Amino acid sequence: MENRFGQALRDYRRSAQLSQRELAEKSGLDFSYISKLENGRLPPPAADTVVSLCKILNIAPERLL
Repeated sequence: MENRFGQALRDYRRSAQLSQRELAEKSGLDFSYISKLENGRLPPPAADTVVSLCKILNIAPERLL
């Protein structure tokens, strides 16, 4: 299975000019969790976490849901 969620998250994070650590701090998540999501080592998170990440990245949640 492709890692579309992780790749999209990485692309949006980079577009927002945030490091994994910065995104983790802003979202209250551990940076290693962000890394694992981006690298496809974990499945996409629950919808509420996706919505929270999207607010930080200033994108519509539908882009990641």
